[in-house]
Amino acid sequence: MLIRMMPEQVFNASQCGDNCARWLLKMTEAENRTVNLRHLMDFGDAPFAIHIVNMDEIVHSMRELVPVAGLLV
Repeated sequence: MLIRMMPEQVFNASQCGDNCARWLLKMTEAENRTVNLRHLMDFGDAPFAIHIVNMDEIVHSMRELVPVAGLLV
């Protein structure tokens, strides 16, 4: 809820767990959010667009996310 209501803040989304992945994707359809992840969150099989700030790279699937996230977590 705080992630949705306070877009200027950076939250540790690892505390949410994988069950929040679909909600993170849904809430960012309209507005960008920046979150910190300390684990490889499973965003599912559907296509998505996630900007990995640390690498300045946009990924569109778990297949693209895993190798990039593996360098960071």
